[in-house]
Amino acid sequence: MSNFFINKFTLRYAVYFITMLLFSFFFNSCKEEEKIFPKPEISFSTEYGYISADTVLLLSDTVKIKILAKTSSDQPLTHLNYTVTADGKTTSIDTGFYSSTISFEKTIVKGLAYNEKWEFYVRDRNGRKSAIQTISFTLDSASIFGSIQHFPSAVFGAQSNTDLGSFFSFLTGQIYTTQQAFNNQNIIDLLYFYDLIESDQNTIASPGANLDASVFIGEFSPSNWTSIRTTRFIKMELLTVSEFNNCNNDSLILANSFIFSIGKRKAKNLQPGDIYSFATDNDGKKGLFLVKEVQGQEAGFVELEIKIQE
Repeated sequence: MSNFFINKFTLRYAVYFITMLLFSFFFNSCKEEEKIFPKPEISFSTEYGYISADTVLLLSDTVKIKILAKTSSDQPLTHLNYTVTADGKTTSIDTGFYSSTISFEKTIVKGLAYNEKWEFYVRDRNGRKSAIQTISFTLDSASIFGSIQHFPSAVFGAQSNTDLGSFFSFLTGQIYTTQQAFNNQNIIDLLYFYDLIESDQNTIASPGANLDASVFIGEFSPSNWTSIRTTRFIKMELLTVSEFNNCNNDSLILANSFIFSIGKRKAKNLQPGDIYSFATDNDGKKGLFLVKEVQGQEAGFVELEIKIQE
């Protein structure tokens, strides 16, 4: 009888062992069948008109690069990062995507830094990171500073001002009413309004600043434009009015310039004496403006003095 129980116990143990062995084999087999995908692919375009290798540039030279990337898995690309290191100062920019392929263009205007290193990578939805693609731009020793356009007085009316227009073009140096701006929307770079929604108060922005449709109403409102130009801004807390007044070429502008992507869409809560650096997206122009006078709210006005690269 004891041998019967021993054999019964041994049989149960053997069945349990074989079951676990089969389960382990099946589990590992499933794991082996899981696909292991390679990293996403990324490269610089070598098409005509784009730079794809390290280059020496004169100050303010403008070049274009194109990043080409594609997923190597069953998951889309969701993230592109580029990092710029200019004479030891690093700025990192993230851009969101949701696509199996990416074609990303960037216009680069050579600044004052002796060396600018640009690094790019992408990630897919599962976090797989591509290799890093790097390109460097070195300042040519033959560089000289460029000339500027100077607009000593640009007086903008806010959105309810019936005497003064609210829109400005760097190309013409003129102020435009809402209807005039609608008819010249492809050259409008700045606009002025008093913010009644947020706490931004007296605000300089651009047509590409995602304005609330209630700011400028009617058929000529920027919300109905088909050609949108964008300008971005950063307040220069340490720049003095005296330095601004002595700016006769683009050296001060370049010394206080920024990568377009990190600029703010609005220059807000304006006060006399404020100085802002600005950059345009369409043509890569950089400049400075000084707030000379601010009066009123939605029917008020602001006066700027503007200096911009030619």
